[in-house]
Amino acid sequence: MVSSRLIRVLLVDDEDSFRLSIELALKMTDQFSVQSCGSGEAALEILKTDSFDVVLLDNRMEDMSGLEVLQWMQKQGIQTPTIMVTAAGSETVAVEAMKLGVYDYLRKDQLDIDRLRMAIKSVVERYQYRTETVQREAEQRLLAEKQKDLESLRLFHTTVNSVGQLLEKSLGEFEKNLERYEAELAVSVDAAAHTRFRQIFREMRQTVEVVTSGVASMRGLSSVVTHRLDEINLFPKADQKE
Repeated sequence: MVSSRLIRVLLVDDEDSFRLSIELALKMTDQFSVQSCGSGEAALEILKTDSFDVVLLDNRMEDMSGLEVLQWMQKQGIQTPTIMVTAAGSETVAVEAMKLGVYDYLRKDQLDIDRLRMAIKSVVERYQYRTETVQREAEQRLLAEKQKDLESLRLFHTTVNSVGQLLEKSLGEFEKNLERYEAELAVSVDAAAHTRFRQIFREMRQTVEVVTSGVASMRGLSSVVTHRLDEINLFPKADQKE
């Protein structure tokens, strides 16, 4: 929907009487702010520094045609919606203009202010809708990419948790076996080496305890992260498809 502010129009036509009459008629509706110029070259200079909601562009001008202005706008990346004004029998020009991105075209011999006013508003609304749609689709693509990244993170942390469980189980079994090995080997160690023997196994148990504690911390952190990821939903329920 077009906002309540004045619609900014750039009117480009080298026919003074037509340009001035259209400019005055649009301004009298209190719906448009109109800037006009009498040549394609002048339009280029204006478009380099100013922006408009719509360009009303004559095709047949002495210095450069409306099609040439459109080609320049396209090269410059200026996407201001444009209405081409053509003379009778200029259907070929209208087709070429549409290929260059013109939103609408009007014949001068069929032009009246009500039709022009409605055409301008329609073009502005279509441009706004198209712009909003493109922006919305871009946002949805970005959200989908972020959701994909979250899924990858969730899978990573789930894998870490699973590996952590296996490590804890293996370390627990190793610690039990360590106690058994110590008891079995102790009878074979002479008195002189007994103290060193006990020290070695004590250090091994301490190492296992440190590793076990680290694995437990890693699993705890992984569980917290996974839980937080499960709470994150980038797409509102209203947008999700059942």
